[in-house]
Amino acid sequence: MKQLVRKPFFLAMLLTIPLWIVFSNFVVAIMVALFSAFLVSMCHSLYVVNRANKKQPPTDLPPTDETL
Repeated sequence: MKQLVRKPFFLAMLLTIPLWIVFSNFVVAIMVALFSAFLVSMCHSLYVVNRANKKQPPTDLPPTDETL
């Protein structure tokens, strides 16, 4: 699933077929698939960035007596 989330256009192509059946309109299916694929990709990117920031210790704290 991570590979699909990293490639939103490919995910949109895969989502188009089931959405075409649901909406019975190819143009609407493409628009909804593109929107949802890029939304999922954006959420995954924000999750990865947020997780990477939590691993790093904060550097903007003032020095204490123990660190000097």
